[in-house]
Amino acid sequence: MLCYDNQQIDSAVFRLYNMADTKPVSMGRQSRKYVPRARTKRPLGLQSDSSQSPNKPHPTPTKKGEKWFLPNPLASRLYQKSGLGSLDEEGILLEPLEVMFCHWNRHIPVSETWVNDRIQSDYNFIAKSVVFDVARSGGEIVIPVGNLPNDKFTNNTFAVKWSRNSSHFSSESLSQIRWFWASQEVDWTDLINWVNSVIEVGDLPEIFVIDDEMDITMYRISYEELSGNQGHWNHLSAKEVTALKDLMEQMTPTPTGCFIQGFSSWPLKSIGVEHLSGVNLRQEEIDWIINKLADDAVHETLFSHLTEQGCILRPGFKYGCKWRVYDDDVGNSHAPWLLQPISEAPSSWEQTCLSVRLAEGVHKKWVCGLKDSNDWRFLHIKRWLPGRV
Repeated sequence: MLCYDNQQIDSAVFRLYNMADTKPVSMGRQSRKYVPRARTKRPLGLQSDSSQSPNKPHPTPTKKGEKWFLPNPLASRLYQKSGLGSLDEEGILLEPLEVMFCHWNRHIPVSETWVNDRIQSDYNFIAKSVVFDVARSGGEIVIPVGNLPNDKFTNNTFAVKWSRNSSHFSSESLSQIRWFWASQEVDWTDLINWVNSVIEVGDLPEIFVIDDEMDITMYRISYEELSGNQGHWNHLSAKEVTALKDLMEQMTPTPTGCFIQGFSSWPLKSIGVEHLSGVNLRQEEIDWIINKLADDAVHETLFSHLTEQGCILRPGFKYGCKWRVYDDDVGNSHAPWLLQPISEAPSSWEQTCLSVRLAEGVHKKWVCGLKDSNDWRFLHIKRWLPGRV
């Protein structure tokens, strides 16, 4: 039997006390290999750079109406090579956000009070300037609508973009840009009308969302075709339809739908989930079957449309959406789409960003289902980065 004196016990207790009070070392932080992305601060004042700075200081823009004048020959280079400004006698006229871009990227000086004066006259000036700067960061030509004729853009467009390998003088534009604060509510009707107008003229709709950190997330919007390879109602035989009608009359109600058993083979592979030697149906699936048995084609829902397009719709609770939409058997593939009906779409750009980020984080497309005239359409919003087509 081991014996310890009081001094040994006190010493051991002291060591244990100090060990408990010591903060554990975070192995996770030490094991990180990546370097955090540098945050652009966009300082004011011309930056000294021997390889980029001009030998002779550039002139300061002077106010002319609502725009800012720069003289030739500098103005001519900015207009011809960079698509900046609109032509004026002996020079170009710049929008205030173009002046800011030129200050950051073309060594154009501004006075000490110039930025503050612009903010006082337009409280969105900083956001617009940052959006414009980021839009051009991939090398594309981006022109604010104030420098373009009205037939070059649609209502509510902020700027028009040309790809970096094409001329804005002779080539068709690539996309049209619109921007929002992250906290702004999404007016889906207004957004859809704008997207349709942009697509109609052959451009890509791009959305820039800016947060309170002056960081920007960019999206491209298009329409997605949703269809699958599952059998349709019309593929059922008369015998299968009769058997299905009998089974529906024997269903046992559950809190979310019903439970059916007593069959050897369930005829609708895209409807219901098989469990306990039977099948569980959700209420929307029950309604669809009842309407089909009644031959009621008057009211087509989003669920019925996609089911009849050969898709499988499963609850999207785990992914923050209405449905996971499969184009093949659930056991054969993952769901390509996460779908939210327009009636349940996110109310703000913050929520929209969260939905899209979650979908793309699990390699799926986030789509919003909406009724357009007499047809269903699926608005696909995806993130992208400048410089990528």
